[in-house]
Amino acid sequence: MNYKLFFFLSFFIFSFSKDTPKHSSMANVNVLKAYSQNILGKNVGYYVEFKNNASNEVDALKWEALFYDNFNDLKGQSEGNWSSGNFISSIKKGETCKDLETAWVKDASKVFIKITRVHFTNGKSFGK
Repeated sequence: MNYKLFFFLSFFIFSFSKDTPKHSSMANVNVLKAYSQNILGKNVGYYVEFKNNASNEVDALKWEALFYDNFNDLKGQSEGNWSSGNFISSIKKGETCKDLETAWVKDASKVFIKITRVHFTNGKSFGK
């Protein structure tokens, strides 16, 4: 009887605990790392690094940036994007790409990236 009560209470307690936020990848394009830049308690921007593990070159990315404090409470979100062009080469297979974005989020100390769209040079696109 004590074991059943223990498992029931454990399940009950863990069902209300928060999941730790994580980066989210798409179409074999991974988020290697992301970190925020804080000045006087405000998040003024963030760096993000992507790696292309797909067989085709990536020429555009869109993502959602989710900002959290040290308690893992969501403090805000914003959208980011990256595109190749005249001076910026596409991301070849196995290569990485770094981007810097601005964001003004009060009390945020961490940023997590969720890729929402990926476009390849062969015209294929994933996400919405």
